[in-house]
Amino acid sequence: MELSLKQFKKRIEEFKSTGNKPSSIVIGYKTYANLMEEEKFVDHISKDVDDPMVRYYKGIQIKMITEKHYLEIK
Repeated sequence: MELSLKQFKKRIEEFKSTGNKPSSIVIGYKTYANLMEEEKFVDHISKDVDDPMVRYYKGIQIKMITEKHYLEIK
């Protein structure tokens, strides 16, 4: 399952529309790699000051997992 940036943003907006604020994004490594090819996605990625392995997308922590294609917003 290839996930486009547009679909990714839509999933986040759908989560927010339920009245919840996303605290983390659990993402498969292939899905993450695919999104990293999108410049607009990369522009919103930041690193944690204390731990360079921790990434954030618009302030939402990204947790990468070994499953290839996966996306869960918590």
